[in-house]
Amino acid sequence: MSSLHIKILVLFILCAFNSVQAGSIDDAFKALNQFNYFEAKKQFEKSIKSNESAANYGLAVIYSRSDNPFHQLDSAYAKIVRSEKSYGLMKDKQKEALKKYNFDYLAIENLRKEISTGLFRIVLKNPSEEAYDQFQKNNTWAAEHTRAIYSRDSIAYLKSKSANTSAAFDLFLKKYPESEFKKEALNNFYRLQYKENTDGKTISSFLGFEKQFPSNPYVTDAQDQVYNLSTARNQVKDYELFIKTYSKNRNVENAWRKLYQLYMSDYSLERLEKFQTEYPNYPYKDEITKDKKLSSQQIIPYKNGGQFGWMDLNGNIVITAQYSTVGFFKEGLAWAEKSGKYGFVNKANEVVVPFKFSSANDFDKGRAIVQVDTLFGIIDRSGAYIVEPQYKDIGQFSEGLIYAIKDSLYGYFDGLGYPRIPEQYEEAFSFSGGMAKVTFKGLEGYIDAFGSFKVKPLYESINLFGDSAIVVEGDETAKLANFQGDELKTPPIEEIGTLVLDRALIISNDKIGYLNKKGEVAIPATFDYFTNAKTEGEFVGMYAKVSKANKFGIIDRFGKPIIPFSYSKLGGVSSLIAFEKASKWGYINLQNQVVVPPMYETAESFKSGLGVVQLLTLKGAINAKGETVIPVEHTTIKALDDSHFLVSLGAFYGIYTNKGKLVVPMEYVQIRKVQDDFYILTKGTELHYFYVPENKLIKPILN
Repeated sequence: MSSLHIKILVLFILCAFNSVQAGSIDDAFKALNQFNYFEAKKQFEKSIKSNESAANYGLAVIYSRSDNPFHQLDSAYAKIVRSEKSYGLMKDKQKEALKKYNFDYLAIENLRKEISTGLFRIVLKNPSEEAYDQFQKNNTWAAEHTRAIYSRDSIAYLKSKSANTSAAFDLFLKKYPESEFKKEALNNFYRLQYKENTDGKTISSFLGFEKQFPSNPYVTDAQDQVYNLSTARNQVKDYELFIKTYSKNRNVENAWRKLYQLYMSDYSLERLEKFQTEYPNYPYKDEITKDKKLSSQQIIPYKNGGQFGWMDLNGNIVITAQYSTVGFFKEGLAWAEKSGKYGFVNKANEVVVPFKFSSANDFDKGRAIVQVDTLFGIIDRSGAYIVEPQYKDIGQFSEGLIYAIKDSLYGYFDGLGYPRIPEQYEEAFSFSGGMAKVTFKGLEGYIDAFGSFKVKPLYESINLFGDSAIVVEGDETAKLANFQGDELKTPPIEEIGTLVLDRALIISNDKIGYLNKKGEVAIPATFDYFTNAKTEGEFVGMYAKVSKANKFGIIDRFGKPIIPFSYSKLGGVSSLIAFEKASKWGYINLQNQVVVPPMYETAESFKSGLGVVQLLTLKGAINAKGETVIPVEHTTIKALDDSHFLVSLGAFYGIYTNKGKLVVPMEYVQIRKVQDDFYILTKGTELHYFYVPENKLIKPILN
């Protein structure tokens, strides 16, 4: 046979073979389109070697459909993966020839996504971290890929939260470093790492934490704790030692300023010079120079023509009225309002913090709360933000922490603006005694400075009772429980009063009794309920006013009567107690001896050394000898403090001392306390002051 004949024969055989193979894949697709799955499967399997991508695609279609006995998504997944991988090896003529069966790369992608969706539905029936993780690894193209990662991370994160250890969150972060929960997990990891390594809450434990975990953001808090513990006594020597011992602590500046503030309690020139001698390394020498000029000057706000400035205690104008409103000077600075904006000035009327705030509070320990538009923040004495104005509501600093709300929930941060307790409470209150009351998911509890619940949120309304129990308040009942929420055994109680010197008033079956600080019945509820019993029946010192058979008496803290139940009306517990007899009022002492015979229409128990009495319709005040100290010629008399009384005649008010001296004439329409040593007096558009230490009336001297 000639070579030409051989070539023709070989070509004929090859053409015949290709024709058979093409026929098989065509037959497979035709059978598939006719839902003849048995024949289609058979033909596709025959075509694997010659048309790997198309045949695997067809088999994937069959395995993915649920209307045939071959339905198996795992097999469909395996076939479509092979189809996609081998599609690039197909010749262009093969690809073009098979387009009539709607087979191309887009068809492969679409089927692959459909199969992945089916596999995801299977995962949803029995979800687990492992199942979601396997799915996302094997189905990177799936529409559900992101959801699978999130679901996997969510389950894993919940496991970490349940374990609530730094190790658990560390494992989570290592497994899923790109997780959406990374930030929250990292915060929890740092928080728990800090808590676990500083359980001792000692200076050494905080120093050890700082050294071992320098990148933990709670290092700043550890430094704060070292600072707080080192200076807990709030003495000058404590701050001095802290500065020398912990020179790299971030609170050294605060310590210097606090040392200065404590040392300079009187702000006298002599004290300033002594401070400079004792502390030559004080880093803020310019401030001392300025304070020397201003330290001896005490100035207070005054008003003139609708504007405010400051005057000295003799009424001399120091800073002319030029502001819409002003405050008192605190820590050498006072807020003022100008053109609708608030800023801070010093006693030389120099603007220290520019006028740019919507409102401002007094400085306290070098910090002031300010408002910008509707949001609150905190600044230091230079006007720099410690906390940016981003909170809808903000509290006052207490025990180094302050509550605030940014969106819808409250959290806490420290004096340097670092978040300490996450935003998670519907309501929050200031810290006191190491705890703060919060509302969590509609229930009240108490947290410590780390945000851990000291009193679990189990009830809608609670209050502390001593240092180890709570009062649980209901609509018509009250009960005691320990910090774990376990109820303490007490008689049925309608109301529980405030704990005063180890005694708290209770109302039980309309009777009055008393509990001790442990919640035990100290005085059984055998006394009658009377009007205002919740306030007038509380212990005052060692004694309490009670009632039996419509008569009043006084008992001691053991329930023993020291004044018998023989008075139809009796004033509150005091050194001299008002009593009524035959429609007249007088005074007895705690030995039940009549000190002032009954002669008045009404009388009030002694306060601030005097007893307020009434003759006919007018009131005055007497001393323990029955002598009139404040004339009986006033409409009202009320104790203001330990040595002063507010009096009125009609609509006008004045002030008497408890020695009977009229120190503020009765010509003011309002008198109220604005500072520890000052009462502000209002008369028309005028503002005057009463200065308590000197019993001095201060009026501005205007030209």
